[in-house]
Amino acid sequence: MSSSNNGSLPAPRPVKTGASNRQSVHNGLGARDGSSQQQGVPAFNASVVPSAGQGQGYKNGASQQQGDVGRVTPQPAQLGEDMTEEDINQLIKDHKELREKYTKVKKYYFEKEDQVKQLQNSLAHQRLSQSRTSLDDSEYTTRFNRLDGLTAQLAFSIRKSWRSVPEWLFKSVNRDAVATGKQEMTAVGRAFISRWLVEEAFDKYFHPDLEPTLSAQLKAIQHNIRKFAPTAQSVEEEEFLTSKVVNWRLATLEGLQDALRSPQCPTNRAQLTDLMKGELISALAVHLQDPPPSDLEGGVHMIIELVVSIAIHLPLESRDVVIEYFKPNYSIMNEQMKMESGIPPLNVSIHDEQTERASLKSAGSDITDMTENRTGKTKSTAAQGKHAGAGGSSSSLNRPESSHGMKDDVPPRVRMAAGIGVSIRGRSVLVKAPVFST
Repeated sequence: MSSSNNGSLPAPRPVKTGASNRQSVHNGLGARDGSSQQQGVPAFNASVVPSAGQGQGYKNGASQQQGDVGRVTPQPAQLGEDMTEEDINQLIKDHKELREKYTKVKKYYFEKEDQVKQLQNSLAHQRLSQSRTSLDDSEYTTRFNRLDGLTAQLAFSIRKSWRSVPEWLFKSVNRDAVATGKQEMTAVGRAFISRWLVEEAFDKYFHPDLEPTLSAQLKAIQHNIRKFAPTAQSVEEEEFLTSKVVNWRLATLEGLQDALRSPQCPTNRAQLTDLMKGELISALAVHLQDPPPSDLEGGVHMIIELVVSIAIHLPLESRDVVIEYFKPNYSIMNEQMKMESGIPPLNVSIHDEQTERASLKSAGSDITDMTENRTGKTKSTAAQGKHAGAGGSSSSLNRPESSHGMKDDVPPRVRMAAGIGVSIRGRSVLVKAPVFST
């Protein structure tokens, strides 16, 4: 029985060499699959086992295919005919929710956009309302230059009528300037009038159309806002303080509209004009010869009229117009000052002369005491006193020269400002102050 079965089996195929192993795996597998199905014997042999190199390539290919699975484009979802009714209802529900969310976001966006536009418009209107310019820069420059010309004209007309120099100019004027009565006294007149106008007119009254007492009180409040504010540590803090002062001034003007539109305004303006004219004439008369020059009143009247016409516009500005007078010994600032010349250099000032006289007087009193105590040596004591007085005089005369020689190492300062400086705080300079340097 077994022999008959063995005889029916086909003869075994010889094992092929390595060259035959390179045959197509597909062909070998197909033949062996058929025989194995017929005989029930495994058809795999050494010829279908891949070599080491072939196995490695197969593994790499399989891993490459597995790695590309996550990178391929996702296939579309099930087609409509393959979706159940539950899936369709869920899609409709999701679509409805997304549409509601989109509608809410769109509405919110346009509401916020409208709010942004409203804020921008309100800010623009606020800036326009605050950007008030009563006079432009060129008009201010023209008027202040005209004021400087009127001041110089009056100072020139009274240059020979001075009998004394204001005390705050003692260190800036030569001791023989009054007797000479030339360019130096013209500069003294310009300096005196300019400082008076700043302190007693521009810095004293808020608006010429208000009652003078009320106007002075309001101006004092405006100064106190800046005076008692904390010291600004940055540009932003300085701008905030300036804005605070300007806003207060503009708000005060809005609250005073009934007073500024009343029929009493021309009367108040005329009253202030007469008041300042009389005060300036009185201030000058203290240092002028008696009687004062005939053209003094006319020159003062033109100056005060121009000052009042300028002062009317200053409170209406949304900018902070700064009118300044630089006192002697102030540091030189080229961006706000222009150097003047034409007066004699400072040799012996009035202050030095007074110091010298005090020294001589002290020395003379000492000599008198010595003569009274030494009655037996009056002649010798008098000779020594004269010698000591001469020595004290020479030393006191040489003192200004030595101090003047030391000034070479010190930066130049303001000897005397002959005019007013005008600027827009934090922005630009409209008029540079004319100054004489040390």
